[in-house]
Amino acid sequence: MLTPRNFSFFETLKAKGLKGEPVASGMSVEVVPLGREEEDHAVLPFRLRDIRPVIAFSEKYPFAKPLDVIQSELKFQSKLAAREWNSEYWVTLAIGLAGFLLGAVSTELLSGGDAQKVAWDGLAAVRGVAFFQMLLSLICWSIFTMQIWRLFPVIRIHAISLLVLWNLTMVSQLFFHLNQIDFPSGATLGDMMLGTLILLIVLFFIYNFGKAVIETRNLHVEEYHVHEDVRLMEMEMAEHSLRGWGFVLGTWFILILISSWAGAHFVSERGGDRIGSLSVHIVAGVLSMPLYMGIIWYPQRMLGTGTQVTTKAAINAEREIGGVLAAELHQESQCPECEKPMNIYRDANGVVMVPCPSAGCSNSNAVGTECASCSTLSPSRHDCPHCGINAPVLDFLSDMEAW
Repeated sequence: MLTPRNFSFFETLKAKGLKGEPVASGMSVEVVPLGREEEDHAVLPFRLRDIRPVIAFSEKYPFAKPLDVIQSELKFQSKLAAREWNSEYWVTLAIGLAGFLLGAVSTELLSGGDAQKVAWDGLAAVRGVAFFQMLLSLICWSIFTMQIWRLFPVIRIHAISLLVLWNLTMVSQLFFHLNQIDFPSGATLGDMMLGTLILLIVLFFIYNFGKAVIETRNLHVEEYHVHEDVRLMEMEMAEHSLRGWGFVLGTWFILILISSWAGAHFVSERGGDRIGSLSVHIVAGVLSMPLYMGIIWYPQRMLGTGTQVTTKAAINAEREIGGVLAAELHQESQCPECEKPMNIYRDANGVVMVPCPSAGCSNSNAVGTECASCSTLSPSRHDCPHCGINAPVLDFLSDMEAW
């Protein structure tokens, strides 16, 4: 929550010479109300390709076609949200807005606070209505975060990460204003190093979030909408376009940047004289909240609840570890004497599995355990049915599997 005491904490860090550190597949296009995620994939009251832009700039200026595309996608997302957001979504949004407003407007903030009291002493100095308001703001933010975690299971990690990045953006602006209360006016490169580093970290993670959503969309179209006709594949990719969503993501970042700068600009000069900066902070922050929910809602709405938003590299690595390596673990081993293939292997947990020694039983069991079918104990040594050698089970495994 933005308070003058938070800002004085940064001033104390500077005065003591401390260095601060930043705290740090597929898409489906069916319209399915909450609780009905498994309806047919084709159920949809309207399609993206049927949505016309509000103002068709490309009719007069052909080069403006991307602008029309973004208009159509934003209109599509807005109509879909208006149709599908139920009371839970709107209540969650209202709680988030309440938490923001309670933290942004208070008598403690307007008075400028006491710059000599920081950390716990600064919090303890907040009394009366201001303390109660601060407590309510924290409660609202906590409920809002829990609701986001519950409502968006597919993208919950990214959703919480975006909230952290929002706070880091505010921290960067506080660092920018440490030595120059009129930032960016009169700022030097030396004063901007730490704030710039934090902003670069924020941009990096936002870029990776957008990349993860786009690559998950690509994998979905390739997997669930594959067709021998290339034209149909292109139509499906256009139907799953994320240009409008990317525009919203970029707009959200610009708004939180403006809101954070305005908030830090207001508290950097104590006494509440910069009411215009506070107004900008509030307006930009209020606009950021519904955009934030739209950013995390739309990918989950299109991806469905049975997927995971991640990058292509992470998916390939997971498939390699969970698929290829698991297949290798289940490959038949060979006899150390005659080199004939044997059905001895390690399971996904590394447990050695051997065929049941009982005649007529085809089960494989862990060494030292009883067979679930015939209750025969699986020994630690095994007889090769081809050459008759009796050797420890581990001798039948290759070096790679034994490791």
